[in-house]
This record gives sequence, structure tokens and C-alpha cells, in this order.
Amino acid sequence: KDLSRLGRNYLKTGELIEIVFPEYEVRYIAINDGVDTAREDNEFTPLRNWFNEFYARDTSKKIRAVKQAKAQKGERVNGQVPYGYIADPNDRNHLLPDPETAHIVKQIFAMYVRGDRICEIQNWLREHEVLTVAELQYRRTGSHRHPRPHPNCIYNWPDKTLYDILARKEYLGHTITGKSYKVSYKSKKTKKNPEEKRYFFPNTHEPLIDEETFELAQKRIATKHRPTKVDEIDIFSGLLFCGDCGYKMYLQQGAGTLERKHAYTCGKYRNRIRTGELCTTHYIRKSVLKELVLADLQRVLSYVKEHEQEFIETANECSAKAVQKTLTQQRKELDKAQSRISELNILFRKLYEDNALGKLSDEQFAFLTSGYDEEKKTLTRRIAELSQEIDNATERSADVKRFVALVRKYTAITELTYENVHEFIDRILIHELD
Repeated sequence: KDLSRLGRNYLKTGELIEIVFPEYEVRYIAINDGVDTAREDNEFTPLRNWFNEFYARDTSKKIRAVKQAKAQKGERVNGQVPYGYIADPNDRNHLLPDPETAHIVKQIFAMYVRGDRICEIQNWLREHEVLTVAELQYRRTGSHRHPRPHPNCIYNWPDKTLYDILARKEYLGHTITGKSYKVSYKSKKTKKNPEEKRYFFPNTHEPLIDEETFELAQKRIATKHRPTKVDEIDIFSGLLFCGDCGYKMYLQQGAGTLERKHAYTCGKYRNRIRTGELCTTHYIRKSVLKELVLADLQRVLSYVKEHEQEFIETANECSAKAVQKTLTQQRKELDKAQSRISELNILFRKLYEDNALGKLSDEQFAFLTSGYDEEKKTLTRRIAELSQEIDNATERSADVKRFVALVRKYTAITELTYENVHEFIDRILIHELD
């Protein structure tokens, strides 16, 4: 019919017409555009191909602009709804808990934060015949975005699906848009946007998971957990560090599986022959560490319950003193960086004007702006880091309140578990005996 039906990618279309078709003795005719490869008067064909691609590029820009505007307003761009939710029939941009799958999301988080491994969660889902996300979508809509599992594997959840669920902030009741972008209108490949380029809208729908549970899950995801010889996750996994060199402490299991023979040693000391770096063992038995941690937790819980208001005031006061000096330095650095960004913007404008008026050659303009551009990128990254650090410092009082709420949750701790250890403790430093 016309040349655009063959394609709107002028490079590939040109390759077909100029190289592939002649090699295979194919005669190509586009009636409306008057193109016939059997004739010699096709000089304007490349130009037509370019105009056809320009139309596709222009349409792509308009579609991208519409999607960007929707993302900035917090509207969902694609039709995919997070597992555990359904779209509100009255407002497709509002999410409602799915009565069939919301409890599955809660179960996945509950099992993960208490120390169950991904394979144990997969076994539970298989035993309870919970359909995979792709299979459920196919049965509900008749279509599927990802490959549908084999009929024998409809209850076999992939690791990636579970990790994706555990990392989604939508389960806290928030909406995040602009998570990914297409590399080009010529390609179907998509890439993830960095956090600073995404749009965040808090408390837009009913949460399925509370903040503490989500943070515990992220904390565990960030730490690699290796099962012990008895196929369990160690309760102190990811928390123990050498008090002198800062390396991780590793579990060293003795003969058999008796816990009284288990101990922790410094990672740098263990690798001293291979790396040549020196440290001491920092040896501590697991049974001794458990006794110390349990006694300390019981002491803290008892004190907080008896003197709750006093604890809040003391903790806030200590926190304020500790961060005040750092906060002042960070704010000074932030002001300085922002001031420098303003100076660079003025310099860029001046250089551009000089270049436009012919006072500065293109080579000089490129040379001068390249250095400023790199400095501006570095400053922008640092401003984002400082802003985040300042926000974290000002939220310390909220952390104290969350800790008190966590204490209220427990009547008493008589035994250490993966869940209660990781809820109360962020880091344990092991020092050598004096």
C-alpha cells in the first residue's frame, strides 16, 4: 500500500530495500508512494523513510509526555495491579485489598521476617495450592504479561516473584509511579529508574503490611543469610561485627550439631592466610552470646515498661546531643553545595551567551562546560545524600516512639528467636577481652 507499511525504522527499511531485496531478487512496490525497485528513479525513497520514522518518533514523544503527566499526578500508567490488591471499580487509580490474595501477602511477609527461607515459603505456597501471579492473572483475565507456567508448575512460585513482593512499598499503602522507562521507541527494552526519578505518593490506599514488618524484611534482604549445618538460619545472621576491624563475624560449628560447640570468629582473622590482613579471633561462644543478649534485652524491656516516659525523654535528649553537631555540619555543607550550584548555573548561562555571540568558540565552550557539568552532577548527588541524612536525623524521635511501641508488643522475652532479635537489634560489636 505505502512505504510506511514496510516499516518506520528508516535504517532497517533502507537496508531491506537497498541490500536484502536485491540480493534475493525481490521486487518491492509501494503503490501510494510510487515506489518500485524495478525502476531506477527511487532517489526520494530514503527521504520518505526518514519522514515515516519522524512520524513514529513524534507520536512516541506525545505518548511519553502523557504518561509522564499521569505519573506526576500519581495515576497508574499500566494496567498491572500489585499482587494482593484489586483496582477500585469506581476509580481505577485507587487500590483495594484483594479478598482472595491479601492474606497471602501478609503470610509471605510474616514467614520471611520470622526467619523462614524463601524455599520454605515456596513449600508453604505449594502445599496450600496458591496459584502463581502469572497463572492467577491468566485465569482472571485470559491474558498474561509474563510466560504462563507449565500446568504442573502452577503452584511453583519463582524466587524473583517473592523478592519483588517483599520489596514493594505499595504494601505500606503508598503509590510509586515512574519506576521504569523505555530505552527507545524503537525497542521494547525497559530499564529501572533510580529512586530520585520516581514519584512517591504516601497513604493512598489501605496498607497490607505495617512499617516495622516491612523494615525487618528489607533489613533481611540486604543481608546474605547462609543456612547452618542443620539447615536453619542463624538468629544472629547479619548482626555480628568485629569491634576492632569491622569485619563480619562468622559462625564456626564444632563437631556434630551441638550448639554448645558453636562459636563466632572474626572474618578478617579467618581469611588472614589468603588476604594477609591481620586481626585477632574475637572468639565468643554462641551459647554465651545468647545468654548476654537475652539478659540485656530483658533488662531494657523491664526498664522501658517501668519508666516509659523517662526513657523517651532520656533517649530523645541523648539522640539530640549526638546528632546536633553532625546536623550543623551537614546543613552548612548543604548550603555551600546549593550556593555552588547557583554559581554554576550563572556560569553556564554566561558561557552560553558568549558562545552564541561568537565571543567563545564551540571547542572552548565544550572544554569549559565539561568540567562544570561534572562538578554539577557531583554536587547534585551530594545534595540528595545530605538531604536524606538530615531527614533521617530529624526522624530519630519517631524511632524512639516506634521502639516503645515495639516493647509494648512483648509481655516478656524468655527465649531468643530470629524475629525478636532482628526487631530490637541492628548491630552487635564483638571486642576482645582486655
